[in-house]
Amino acid sequence: MKRERIAALTVCMLMLAQIFLIGWYGRVSVPGFAEPGTRVFNLTGVGAGGVWTLDEVNGLNYWWKRFEPATLHVTLGDEVVVNLRSADLFHSFYSPAFDLGPANVEPGHRVTLRFKADREGVFQYYCTSMCGTCHFYMRGWIVVTAPGQVPIEPPDELCRFCLADSDEPEPQGDLVERGAFLYARKGCVTCHGANGHGGVANDNSTNGTVPAHDTTAQKLFLASPEDAEAFIELVAEVEDLEAVEEAEVSRFPVVRTRYLNAKEIVRQGRFSAKLDPQGPVPPLQMPAWDYLIEERQIDALLAYFVSLYDWEEG
Repeated sequence: MKRERIAALTVCMLMLAQIFLIGWYGRVSVPGFAEPGTRVFNLTGVGAGGVWTLDEVNGLNYWWKRFEPATLHVTLGDEVVVNLRSADLFHSFYSPAFDLGPANVEPGHRVTLRFKADREGVFQYYCTSMCGTCHFYMRGWIVVTAPGQVPIEPPDELCRFCLADSDEPEPQGDLVERGAFLYARKGCVTCHGANGHGGVANDNSTNGTVPAHDTTAQKLFLASPEDAEAFIELVAEVEDLEAVEEAEVSRFPVVRTRYLNAKEIVRQGRFSAKLDPQGPVPPLQMPAWDYLIEERQIDALLAYFVSLYDWEEG
């Protein structure tokens, strides 16, 4: 009986030791963990939720949990290690301000990046590999604060459509309403700004910022709010504008040509060229939407853009 107790106790102790060793190895094997004076961040890319997160992601919580976007707070002068992994799809991590990446992050593999926080400020990081419908929301902030200063808390870019329980349907009636929905659903808002106002910085691009969409009516050469309203109604009624010869819109042939050119830009995408040829690649690039969006969805987006123009200011 005594031998059986000793054997059982020995087995229990071995099991506990094994659990301890697994946990200990799991921590010390993380790059940067044992390095004194180093800030270590373990980021997981979740394509389904459109986030890089510091939360623990596993097979049990992936399907239901709302993972919080990660803001990396560091102190000026810190040595920083960022360990990256993917919970689902292929991602690419990029922060041009610190020359991090673009680093490819494949499921089942860990990628480690290192940098020194040698300048104060708020800097953005991105996923630059198209990883699904929530891709454009998959970005966050690196906040570098001087010693003794209060850290800035930048806003998170959350997408209501990327939550696990989101089932909001796409409107099928009013074309402008549908376009407003798609503008948020497809992530256009993350680059072109709320209500198409633009002004979103694009590091080392020739334009400096991503173009605005609230001037689309002007770019199409629509002459008045009445023309804009008539043109939106026409687009809602007719799917093929090339078949329309006349319309109650001033300079209609010119407006139609520019509209069709705008649709082609959406289909084919746009590449942002470098301002400094030796500098980093601009992180915000417009993809070709040709196989990612339907023809009438393009019409809805452009109708929404036309509706945004402020005729009094213009």
